Amino acid sequence: MNLYSPYVLLALCLIPLMVWLIWRSGRRFKARFSQYAETVFMQIYLRQRSPFYSSLKLVLLVIAFAFIILAMARPQWDFKEREISSQGMDIIFAIDVSRSMEATDIQPNRLTRSILQVSAFVDQLKTDRLGVISFAGAATIECPLTEDYEAVKMVLSSLSTDSAARAGTEISRALDAARAAFQAGPGPGVLVLISDGEDLSTASVAKARDLASDQIRIYTMGVGSEEGAIIRNPYTGEERLSKLDVASLQRIAEVSGGEFFRITPSAAEIQLLLSRIYQSEKRQSNVRTVNLYKEQYHLFVLAALIFIILESLILPLKRQGEGGRK
Repeated sequence: MNLYSPYVLLALCLIPLMVWLIWRSGRRFKARFSQYAETVFMQIYLRQRSPFYSSLKLVLLVIAFAFIILAMARPQWDFKEREISSQGMDIIFAIDVSRSMEATDIQPNRLTRSILQVSAFVDQLKTDRLGVISFAGAATIECPLTEDYEAVKMVLSSLSTDSAARAGTEISRALDAARAAFQAGPGPGVLVLISDGEDLSTASVAKARDLASDQIRIYTMGVGSEEGAIIRNPYTGEERLSKLDVASLQRIAEVSGGEFFRITPSAAEIQLLLSRIYQSEKRQSNVRTVNLYKEQYHLFVLAALIFIILESLILPLKRQGEGGRK
């Protein structure tokens, strides 16, 4: 059995207080009666009143009160199946967190600008399921597909080049992780790959074709400039020029039936990307079957009502002929 509001049961502690108050009121009645008449007259005054039935009425009311408290705690047991449906698509963002994303050829740097663009994208979605993958030399599913957009934003804000599991940039590993993540979804999906395109792997195009065969379209977003910027390795002090590789990102998008976009400070590409996605992809209905507890509070309400009715039907009087016994 499950209780939806277990803290309501603390009100059961009031029952001993009720019993004490009932006992106290009886004592108080006798004390007040004795102030105006002899105690012997109390038996005459209460000669028609039955102590048993009077006590029984009070017991029934206390039991009814206990059942009302149990009903307010909303007891639940047994299960019922319920289908929950939602309209939308499965969209996963794969974000490059390699050292080259620290380049400042787009302000404040490539990674920060990418995160800002994805956050702006998320703000315009409503019913789609979202996921986040970070990648460098290895890929990590930071957030599996979810409808909790606040959780997605929290994951995005935590990304940095220091979170990379391995140095380097291998887009193919991000595509493998995306394929695994989409397997948890009910159908086709959309992968938004955000990178400067510098790739140490030669298998990215082949992996993109594999995703296309699974009905997953890849939209690539290039961040940086083709002129490039100097980046410095904080551990070795080595400096090198990092450039945006547009050709690689375009190729990955083309083989999957997607499209390439360039990230700009104005973020105008976000609206264009959204338009392309919603024009090309079919919004699907995701139906999930979940087991929910059955509410059983009505049984306790019914029990309380029965005890209240019984209490109202009982007259606190002695049976005929019982009052004359000595």
